[in-house]
Amino acid sequence: MYYVTGAFANHGCLSSLISHPNFATLHFHLAASPTHNLLSIGNDCFPETLSIDFDASLSGDSAYVPPIIDFMDHQQHPQIGGSCRGFVFLHSDKGFYLWNPSTGVHKQIPRSPMTIGIKLNILNRNILRFLYGFAYEPSTDDYLVVLGSYKCYNDYDRVSGLITLEIFSLRTNKWKQVEVGFHLPYMVINTNRPSNKVGLFLNGAIHWVVHNHETNMNVIIAFDLKETTISEIALPKDFCVTYSIQYDLLVLDGLISAWIVDMDVVEIWVMQEYAVHSSWIKTLVFSIRPDPDFFLVYFTNCGDIVGTDGHDELVKFNYKGQLLENLSYHCCFSGRSKMVVYTESLLSLPTGVRLVNEL
Repeated sequence: MYYVTGAFANHGCLSSLISHPNFATLHFHLAASPTHNLLSIGNDCFPETLSIDFDASLSGDSAYVPPIIDFMDHQQHPQIGGSCRGFVFLHSDKGFYLWNPSTGVHKQIPRSPMTIGIKLNILNRNILRFLYGFAYEPSTDDYLVVLGSYKCYNDYDRVSGLITLEIFSLRTNKWKQVEVGFHLPYMVINTNRPSNKVGLFLNGAIHWVVHNHETNMNVIIAFDLKETTISEIALPKDFCVTYSIQYDLLVLDGLISAWIVDMDVVEIWVMQEYAVHSSWIKTLVFSIRPDPDFFLVYFTNCGDIVGTDGHDELVKFNYKGQLLENLSYHCCFSGRSKMVVYTESLLSLPTGVRLVNEL
């Protein structure tokens, strides 16, 4: 639900204001408390797509609504590659889309040259997989999609190759391979879930947790979208990523945060000063027994912690780690490839970009 208050209400005629081309942008930036929802994309077993309000009671009727995806169906097996300014990047074997769940505005974008050749790579026994990123560049009013492609040699990513970066500009409607000027010594960390392959957008950069095979250390890499450069950010000293555990990055109060689940214990770290290793602080440790598949999703406006049990249930803890609510939604919460946090907005795509482009 959207309301016109404060600066908007003083301008008289609401109909004229709402029709103004800058209204959606002003609404997005001036919203005192923007609504952040969890979007869960359906699949063959759980075809319903849900949008869930974190700050409402999980059991309340107003906590969730089914947004309509009339340009794709669940049989295309859509995956989520990130969200930014109310838009969500969706990808499948059939195509790539940018979509605003609040307004229904969407656009199909070209598949990258690398994804078009996936079948050839499979025939050659080198299975091509991807890291994903989605972001907005304000200096050019442009939405950018980033793909980091790498080869692995089985279906479980136990052995994976070096990463090649590509970037798509909505403004130019073109893909280009990124030349960073040096060899990238990074490999995708062995993981039993696809969720960690969706990058975190913060401070103008896309962030992934990867392995530096030259230093033999797990690190965060930050791909600066404006400068098209890559920098390395060290993880907390005791942040140990292995194949059998859950981990990911998220934003907490505008700061980069890292969480990890080892056995039945959740540890949450926050970097108080961006890219400064000594500023990592462990802010919370708590047990989530008996839910070893717990996947942390979001911190609410009240400071509560929302996560999933890895299946069909959302759980909410307070800042002490005490369970507040849990509820099954009869859908599948299986990491960030099938769910994402997005900000409700009225934004459309930049001026001059066609809304629908069937390719």
